[in-house]
Amino acid sequence: MKKGLIFLFTCIMFMYSAVLVYGNTTDTEDISGRWAEKISEKVVMDVYPDKNVHGYLIFITWREDGLAQKDIYRLQATKDKNGKLQYTNGIHIYRFYETKKKFEDKIDYKDGSGYFKINNNELVWFDNKTKSESTTFIRANKNLTKDTTIKNSLFSITLPEELKGLYETKIKQDRISIFHKDSKKAGFGGFAFGIKAYKNPADHAVLPGSKKLGELTDKKGTLYDVVLKLPTDVQYDYTKNSEPPDAFKILYNIGEFVNIKGINGATYHKNQGTRGEDLYKDILKKHITAIKEKWDSIKLENENMSYMYNVISQTNKNPLSKIGYAYYDTNADGVEELLIGEIADGNWKGVIYDMYTMVNRETKHVISGGSRNRYYVCDNSFICNEYSSGANESGVRVYILVENSIELFPQVSFKYDGYTNNKKPWFLSYGSDTDENKWENVTEDVFKERKAIFDRYERFNFIPLSTIIY
Repeated sequence: MKKGLIFLFTCIMFMYSAVLVYGNTTDTEDISGRWAEKISEKVVMDVYPDKNVHGYLIFITWREDGLAQKDIYRLQATKDKNGKLQYTNGIHIYRFYETKKKFEDKIDYKDGSGYFKINNNELVWFDNKTKSESTTFIRANKNLTKDTTIKNSLFSITLPEELKGLYETKIKQDRISIFHKDSKKAGFGGFAFGIKAYKNPADHAVLPGSKKLGELTDKKGTLYDVVLKLPTDVQYDYTKNSEPPDAFKILYNIGEFVNIKGINGATYHKNQGTRGEDLYKDILKKHITAIKEKWDSIKLENENMSYMYNVISQTNKNPLSKIGYAYYDTNADGVEELLIGEIADGNWKGVIYDMYTMVNRETKHVISGGSRNRYYVCDNSFICNEYSSGANESGVRVYILVENSIELFPQVSFKYDGYTNNKKPWFLSYGSDTDENKWENVTEDVFKERKAIFDRYERFNFIPLSTIIY
């Protein structure tokens, strides 16, 4: 089912831009993890990969205990068109301590800029705001990660140094749960996120607030889905403030990016079992074969493939350049679906002729469409099916794709039906559109208002099948 909280968080404070200029290294080098200032190791930097912006979340803080004040920096690294990562809106915070556990944060500025340069195995930090000399970081030794690394018998996660003392943990053999300490103490739960390993994909597919992050194999060879768990209700003291505390917001948002490592002989592979490029190679190869061999409509339909490939093959000299594919996580469960459609413009742009998903780690076919039975992804995570049954009847069915399933669960249906009522032909249904008793006859204004929510189609720039080489 569609994921997400029932309440909305505002933009988190630490989402600011940042840059890494790559020196003697490759663009794919992973710099995630903990770094320490080279000379004294009193300044630590936590780096978390952020695939949503093709960059990194970066936290920099002073590690010394007993200080009355500490400096905190929060940055978001973002790639520019040249593949570099730079920050232009870094935030600098003064943290004033009343006691060891009680402190107050005051923002110094929010418009910090600068860059990091990778030289061999070192990260050199240049900050334009302070105009200070560069600071060089090296990979932190294990002693500098030990007290912020949490582990069970299968895997470990490491949280930013900045958050030390602000959270509590609950550890079981297959999961680690993180709670915001103050919210938990106040009696509001405080659950910020959890990481859990599941042997059976069906066990987490039915749960709201779940997103697959990768896969783990233990020393016995047992395969697990590693899943991010998020709260589905308010877990902080909303009676004092509708906004969650800053520390809660950071904990909640960092869950997707934490560094996970397999332990005790287990191996963790981030994004394994989630990326379309790894999951659907055989499916794409089958479609290329079908188009090259010009399968007729009957054979295509027998193979659960759209007859439109035959139509396009008959009308185009190079049909492989007219049919393309895209990967898109339509139900926000962390696993991308494969969408295959026509490369077109206007209302035909983004139309899906075939969709595939993963069920129990195996590829499965979801739907096939055609010229009068078109499918789209709409409003980010819904599947819209446009159909036409004649000049006086047409409609749109809206579904969500059930996780770990090929089931399309109906949400709402819109129908223009001049056969049933030619003076007032607008109908809505919030149940099955095949049940005539559930259709509601509405005015044109109501029809357009409610339908407008789902008119935002994802207009995919499909990658031509002709670009695939086997």
